[in-house]
Amino acid sequence: MLDLHCHILPGVDDGPPTMEQAIEMAVAAFRDGTCTIVAAPHSRDVNERSSIACVRTLAERLNEELRARSIPLDVLLGMENHLALDTPEQVDAGTCLPIEGTRCILIELPFEFYPYHTRDTLRSLRNRGLTPVVVHPERNLAIQREPQLLASLVQDGVVSQITAGSLTGDMGLDAQHSAEKLLRLGLAHVIASDGHAPSGTRAPQLSRGVAAAAAVVGDEAARRMVDSTPRAMLESRVK
Repeated sequence: MLDLHCHILPGVDDGPPTMEQAIEMAVAAFRDGTCTIVAAPHSRDVNERSSIACVRTLAERLNEELRARSIPLDVLLGMENHLALDTPEQVDAGTCLPIEGTRCILIELPFEFYPYHTRDTLRSLRNRGLTPVVVHPERNLAIQREPQLLASLVQDGVVSQITAGSLTGDMGLDAQHSAEKLLRLGLAHVIASDGHAPSGTRAPQLSRGVAAAAAVVGDEAARRMVDSTPRAMLESRVK
């Protein structure tokens, strides 16, 4: 499995505070069947409390530690980029990052509302040759009430990533019901962990979420969401 959204870098945001806990997260993910993780620290935390150079170094160090311990899991650097009017300009400036080696970029909407400029901003990213990946849309209150908001983005070429913990109920019933609805409507393309810790409800484990998705859309469709679809994105076949 491939996990496109995980807060595994140590000491950057609300993920693990130490390298040892980051390694524990990697071990937990590998044991659950994950072979590749995209480290996705919050863009605001990186730019306000750290730096792009620092997170690049942390990703390199984490990969070195995993190789030294013979843990066959690859960590790619990405970023959970908060949607703002100037997100495209932040990309131009190099302070918002796509997923390493790809044209796919993780975008987080606010939980409480749907910004009026969402569609225009994402179109601006598309015009730059990027594929926006909207993370955990099932947790946005407006999309919970009106899934057509997400449908209009998908029609524009946006990819939708739901969280494994939403499907299992760990993020609350509203997020679970919304995730299931998005699955039934064909508005969910990828399942990711959004992992933050080595254990508990925020562990980087996908299998339970895949099983929950399979109960809604079937085994084959659920498996694609953690295998062939994210693999194609990392190979830059999603345009």
